[in-house]
Amino acid sequence: MVLSPDDRVAGSVPLFPDGVAKSIDSAPDGIAIGLIRFSGWQLHRIDPLPGGFAGHAAYLVRVNYEFDVPAEVAPPAWAEVEFAFDAAEVMVVDAIPRAVAAAEPARSYELTGQLNFVRPTAGRSPWAADASEANVALPAVRPHVDCFGLGSSRVRWRHSGAVPAGTHTAWLVLLTPPDRTELPVLAGGAYQRAADAEPGLRASGRPDAFTVRLPGAPEPEVPATTADGSAPRVFVSYAQESAAHKEAVVRLCRLLVAEGVDVRVDQDGLDRRRNWDRWTTTQILRTDYVIVVASPAYRAVGDGELTDETRHRGIRSEYSRLADLLHRYPDRWTKKLLPVVLPGRSPDEIPLAFLPAIGDYYPLSAFTRAAAADLLSVLFSAPA
Repeated sequence: MVLSPDDRVAGSVPLFPDGVAKSIDSAPDGIAIGLIRFSGWQLHRIDPLPGGFAGHAAYLVRVNYEFDVPAEVAPPAWAEVEFAFDAAEVMVVDAIPRAVAAAEPARSYELTGQLNFVRPTAGRSPWAADASEANVALPAVRPHVDCFGLGSSRVRWRHSGAVPAGTHTAWLVLLTPPDRTELPVLAGGAYQRAADAEPGLRASGRPDAFTVRLPGAPEPEVPATTADGSAPRVFVSYAQESAAHKEAVVRLCRLLVAEGVDVRVDQDGLDRRRNWDRWTTTQILRTDYVIVVASPAYRAVGDGELTDETRHRGIRSEYSRLADLLHRYPDRWTKKLLPVVLPGRSPDEIPLAFLPAIGDYYPLSAFTRAAAADLLSVLFSAPA
């Protein structure tokens, strides 16, 4: 089953009129974790790739983040930001600043043929003089800054000493599969203020997720859209309790995709290994709606009637996330969370936390547009 990617989230605009492989993605803009603020990403597709990277795509990425420390507040003893990518097949090849032990002025860097950052060397660059790969500008950096995660699917910058307020810039090179059109990212942050300095305590915020569009990749076919031009993004949560139930969920997803819905479900993309915990968190946090498919096992998990903790671990995890969001943000998540009752099932199989008696649910008598009319009407209304 091919499920459509999310064109709505990214909001890319060209950096230059003829720069078809460059974009600024606003997806991270506005995300805050405590005193850490994230800004948009600048992305450039490295093309052609140097030898040795056949079968991949690579991107030069500029990241901006801010430590928003009021003037009257003492700066943190340390602070760090982290970006984790959705699969082991995505790798951070190199990043700057890498290890800063003394104040450094603004400097220029370029990429080598191995996609590492180095200071420019006259006459030895593999790139044209005006290429983005040969003109990587890093503003002045104050110590101490250390970078971790090179060669893995995540990267982290740790600032220590008197962490300076204001905007900070970092660069990284990402290696991805060649056919990726978007990249889910999980952003994290932590910091230590003087008031939080009790031994053993680590000040941190709840990670947030966003998705960036990868410039220069083949454009996907865009399905039918809502009135504002976007395809509603839906995460389907269900219990894997029988082959028949899984097939019914597949039929529901096919119906929704055929009607122009951007469906995210765990039966898609099984040809590659992924971190399911991180993937599920990303889908739930970035979705317009979550469809909860009613079933006996889902109801048993939600109502605490399943005593064997070794069974249905995936849906236990999804249920806990959704119940927590519904408890903390009831107005928003009552609208976003849509219980669906498939043909042959009963509304009594909706977990009590999802309000089967006092909230709406969406029964389907068949896998047809007419039977799903009420559900589709909600999905194609303004996102919750």
